[in-house]
Amino acid sequence: RALHEAFQNMEGTTIEGLVRLWVHEGLRLFQDRLVEVEEREWTDKTIDEIALKYFPGVHTECFKRPILYSNWLSKSYVAVNRPELREYVKARLKVFYEEELDVPLVLFNEVLDHILRIDRVFRQSQGHALLIGVSGGGKTVLSRFVAWMNGLSIFTIKVNNKYSATDFDDDLRHVMKR
Repeated sequence: RALHEAFQNMEGTTIEGLVRLWVHEGLRLFQDRLVEVEEREWTDKTIDEIALKYFPGVHTECFKRPILYSNWLSKSYVAVNRPELREYVKARLKVFYEEELDVPLVLFNEVLDHILRIDRVFRQSQGHALLIGVSGGGKTVLSRFVAWMNGLSIFTIKVNNKYSATDFDDDLRHVMKR
């Protein structure tokens, strides 16, 4: 389904462009769920090998990482280069700081990659994310930023030692009524 949505606006593109998009979607579909570096490297290698096997005429340049796609710089979901995207996101982050929070974020490559991953999840039909990790890692702030950029709202469960299944049902009802 993700490939179909991505290919809808690809009229007039080259075979290398289509393969690059295919590699990108494969990485997002499989690699984004992995944690270990070795697993991610294996996925990179395997997707490249499969692409070369089934698309033997393409140049290996289309496998060059990073592969970034977004619709923030244009109306279509297209390949973007990191410097342009960085400048756009920096400008949007500045407004976000002023409107939403006082803590500035440092925008390094991994943060930019995470922002695009979160954006891709939120743009999917019924897209959702479960944020797991150490406190203070920026998961919530990045998710709030991407939601803000897309005009979405975030609901956070406030868990405490007295939080019960009934509380969860109430929170779920609240979310479903929005």
